[in-house]
Amino acid sequence: MRLNLKIIAIFLIGLFSFQPLSVSADNSIETVRLSLAITSADHINLTAVKQVETGINAYDAIRQLIVVGVKDTSFGPQIMSLGGVEADGNTYWALYVNGTMSMVGAHDVILSEDTFIRLNMEAF
Repeated sequence: MRLNLKIIAIFLIGLFSFQPLSVSADNSIETVRLSLAITSADHINLTAVKQVETGINAYDAIRQLIVVGVKDTSFGPQIMSLGGVEADGNTYWALYVNGTMSMVGAHDVILSEDTFIRLNMEAF
């Protein structure tokens, strides 16, 4: 129960800290919509939508919405925990981009259009 309260608190802080981008003719920032779903059986179930800067990688965009624990590898950061929920033993956070399992890590997924990302705790 305490973990669920922490997750809800993290989500609400992120939600209410979001400030709309003001766009002017001289200084416009292009954005895309990131829809994020995080699932892990009984541990976490989070969905969020946020406008993020076009060209940002998925790893940095995800970090804007939830606390991410990583392990540095030669391939880039490997997500080990989301919102305090750890991938341990034979589990890992599987990354799906627009419904398809990604063949690259979140650091290499560039958001150039509206994107749906799902991170799901899976076992191997």
